[in-house]
Parts: sequence; structure tokens; C-alpha cells
Amino acid sequence: MSRDMSGINGEKERKSRYRSGAAGKRNGRRRTSGPHLWLAEQRKLRTRYVWIVPVGFLALLLLWMLVTVRNFNSLDRDSGYQYMLYSMSVMNAIFMPVMLSVVASRLCDMEIKGNTLKLLYTLERPGRFYDIKYLFELKYLIAFSGGETLGLIVLGKITGFTEPVRPAMFAEHFIAITAVGAVILSIQHLLSLMSDNQILPLIVGIAGGFLGLFSMFFPEAVNRLILWGYFGIFSVAAVDWQRTTDETMYLYYRHLPAARFAVFLIAGIVIYLIGKQIFLRKEV
Repeated sequence: MSRDMSGINGEKERKSRYRSGAAGKRNGRRRTSGPHLWLAEQRKLRTRYVWIVPVGFLALLLLWMLVTVRNFNSLDRDSGYQYMLYSMSVMNAIFMPVMLSVVASRLCDMEIKGNTLKLLYTLERPGRFYDIKYLFELKYLIAFSGGETLGLIVLGKITGFTEPVRPAMFAEHFIAITAVGAVILSIQHLLSLMSDNQILPLIVGIAGGFLGLFSMFFPEAVNRLILWGYFGIFSVAAVDWQRTTDETMYLYYRHLPAARFAVFLIAGIVIYLIGKQIFLRKEV
């Protein structure tokens, strides 16, 4: 009888050790899966050449600006950077939503077309997968914003602008377009992961670009309701329409409105969290 009881107890101990060992492996994998997933995303992107998308859009914008300012006279060069910063706020409203929709689609369609979400969820929590995918998309946005900001400075030097470079204005320009782009990217990110066909996110990006452009002609109260119009709202260069004539455009610098910008950032975080909760409820 004692031998039977000892055998049973030994079997229970082995099962207990097996369960604890398996749990430890699962917990260990859960702790280290974040870096592993990040490395996996990098490996998946090696042959997709996503970087061509922001580089191509950036080259197009800078080339358009070069053609525009190369024939500036001496008076125009005195306020050349103001003109470029104002013009880029308009061009960003058109092109950046399209660029972000393409980047998000390129990064997300691998899992959507391959139908690998269920397999990935066995290795990683859906929420962490959602966050890391977004961070990968965000790095392309930051690179685009930084390239645009530095490109405008270099372009002004090449074309002989006499206006001095104001680091604060260019820093605020970088912060503004990155923040607005990040909020728009969170929407494109959700649409790309929720859509079986990536045509819908691309249509939203194109429509948002045109809506952002036309919103600049709307009253300010209406413009604030349009997300894509915040490229113009947070532009560090603006036009004084009361002094502008057919021959001359009067421009001036303005700082980012701190309170409104803080509210925008909070709203952007809320939009991202809502999108994340919608994605977590998706059945795969």
C-alpha cells in the first residue's frame, strides 16, 4: 500500500514539475517575444523595399519646391523659407496621407494576404503585434519628416536664400507634421489590418489628401473638424491675406499653439487606443 501511494505521489510530482516547466517556458517566451517579433518584422521587410515609398514622395516634393523657387528674385529670397514652409504644409496635406496609406498597406498586407494572423497569435499577443506594426510604420514617417525638414534648409542654401535659418521654426515644423502624420497613420494602420483588400485604405488616403487641401479654404471652425486639415492649422508659416495683393504675398511666422497642440495629441492617443480595441475584437 505504501509503495502504491509513493508511486502516485511521485507521478503527481512529475506532472507538477512538467506543468511548472511548461508554464515557465510560456512565460519566458512571452517576455522575450517582443524583441523577437521586432526582429521578425525587420526580416520580413528586407525584400519589400518599403523605404522606396517615403524616399520617392520626398524626392517629388523637394523637386517640385526646387522648380518653384529657382527663379525667385532678391525680394523673394528674403522670405524664401517662409514661403517654403507654408507651401509644404499645403503639399503635405495632399501627399502625406497617400504616402502613409501606401506604407501601412505594404507593411500589413503580408499578414492579411497570407492569412497568418491566427498563427502569429499563438506566439504573440494581438495588442503587442498591433503596436510593433505601428512603430515600424512610424519610423518611416519620422524619416520622411526629418528628410523634408533638412531638405528645405539645404534647398534654401542652394538657391541662395538670404533669409536666416530659424532653428525653432524648422523644429516646430518637424514636430507638427510628424504629430499630424502619426494620427493619420493610426487610422491607416487600423484600416490596413482590418481590410482584406488594401484598396479601401488607399482610397481613404487619397480622399483624405484632397479633403485636407480643400479644408484650408473652409472656415476655421469647420477646418478643426477635419483631421487632414491640421497640416495647415499647425503650419509655422501663414499668409496675411489682408496685406496680400496680386503682386505680393505677405507671409509671417507663428509658433505652434501649445494648448491646441496638446489637445490634438491627447485626441490622437485616444484615436489610436480606440483603433487598437477595434482590432483586438477582430476574429481571425
